[in-house]
Amino acid sequence: MTDDFFEIIRQRIKEAGFSQNQFAKDAGIQQGSLSRFLKGEQASLSGDSVAKIIKFFGAKLVFPGEEAAEPDKDVCFVNARLVPAGEGIEPPQAEDYIAAPLVGEVGAGPGYIPQDEVKSWFLAYRHLPAVRHRRNLLAVEIGKNSDSMLPTLNPGDIVLVDRDDRNVEHPGHMMLVLDPDGAGMIKRVSVREEGHDFRITFYSDNATKHPPLVYSLREDYLDDWDRAIVGRAIWAWSDIREK
Repeated sequence: MTDDFFEIIRQRIKEAGFSQNQFAKDAGIQQGSLSRFLKGEQASLSGDSVAKIIKFFGAKLVFPGEEAAEPDKDVCFVNARLVPAGEGIEPPQAEDYIAAPLVGEVGAGPGYIPQDEVKSWFLAYRHLPAVRHRRNLLAVEIGKNSDSMLPTLNPGDIVLVDRDDRNVEHPGHMMLVLDPDGAGMIKRVSVREEGHDFRITFYSDNATKHPPLVYSLREDYLDDWDRAIVGRAIWAWSDIREK
């Protein structure tokens, strides 16, 4: 089984169509180790390198007793309508896109809507630097009356969120967060450790109108980060007709 596992990895790398040097660079591993691995030297890759390759392909290891996560939704273009500027050019390929569910509004409006209530789907070009190697994505809409992130984000903007990226060690990242009542907001996040607790600060770009919100991880979120942080905002679509 182990040999089959590594052979599958080798085959995936070969099918990716990258040069060894480019693949190693994109995956974040040593090119020399990759070259030896492709020649059959399994020990040339560390466990960390194998994990990076698995992450590169958006795969996940599932151990006995665990349930596998649902796979990404396949995108199938059926007679895709091309704009005039695209006439005579090769049409889009489904494998170049990832479909993210649009699950509702965030901000001062009705709050975060669970993923099982999908309003629509947004297609993201998977080779964009912000999207590349990410797979656990969802899209949310800035509420019609939510101006807390002006001028960066406007009411009606669509924000793409990576639910696998919840690292709050670097202050200032824009995240999809939840208040203690479970309402969703796009805010910048800062975290400070205080004894056996963490002080979590959500702050807005429109700071003069929307002061920071400060919470205790222990008292407000029962020491559960999942109750506070949904994921990192990585991309946005904006209506600029009036700008």
